[in-house]
Amino acid sequence: MAIKQIKSVADIPTAELDDWGPVELPVSEQISQLHGRIINEHEDGSEAGIWECTPGTWTRQVMDAEISTFVKGHALFHPVDGETIDIKTGDTVYFDENSKGIWEVKETVRKAYLTFKRG
Repeated sequence: MAIKQIKSVADIPTAELDDWGPVELPVSEQISQLHGRIINEHEDGSEAGIWECTPGTWTRQVMDAEISTFVKGHALFHPVDGETIDIKTGDTVYFDENSKGIWEVKETVRKAYLTFKRG
């Protein structure tokens, strides 16, 4: 397995990330746009990468467990069960598998993430 290093993730121009299109389940008139880069994929569907999202509100669809460190921006996550999570630059967030809720992106966010299968 190769070791991969991505320097200054927060400073990569959006134009250098892949265009992943709009979110699939928007719940506001402002439709978030996604950009990113997959750094590594595993045959079980786990992946690591960089993810960026513009402002808007939408339903989270990732049902794998995920850990992410946010390198820029501001967002709120409103879980179906529990208190709203206020996420800002420098925060690390863990989502257990099947975490459901609504993303409310206040200013464009970017994160380094790892999704993985549990069990």
